[in-house]
Amino acid sequence: MDDTTNNNMLGQTDEEIINHEQFEDMRDLLEEDFVDLIQVYFADSKQRVAALRIAHQKDDNANGFETAHALKGASANLGTTQLVRLSSHLQEYCRERRINEQAVLIEEIAIALHRAEQEINQRLGQ
Repeated sequence: MDDTTNNNMLGQTDEEIINHEQFEDMRDLLEEDFVDLIQVYFADSKQRVAALRIAHQKDDNANGFETAHALKGASANLGTTQLVRLSSHLQEYCRERRINEQAVLIEEIAIALHRAEQEINQRLGQ
C-alpha cells in the first residue's frame, strides 16, 4: 500500500475506535489504577507516534517496526482497535522495508490515537 492508497483510509470513521467489552474488562480488572494506566498509555503512545515520524524521516525500518509493535501491543490491551489495525499495517510495511512510503499511514495512527483519547476521556467523564 502506498501513500495514494493510504489516502483512501484517512479519516475513516466507520470502524469501531474502541472495543467496549475489552475496555470495560480492563477497567474492572484494574479498578482505581485504570486512570493511571490510561494516562501512561497516552503519554507513551504520543512518544511512539513521534518516534514513528522520526523513523519515517530516517527510513529506519527496524525502529519503525519495533515502535509499531510496541504501540500495537499496548493498544491491544486497551481494546483500541483502530490503533491495533493501523500499527499492524505499519509493521508489515517496515518488514517490507517500506517505512519511507508511509507518511500518510503514520498520520492516520496519530489521528486514531487522538480519536481514542477523546472517546476514552468521554467514557471516563473527563
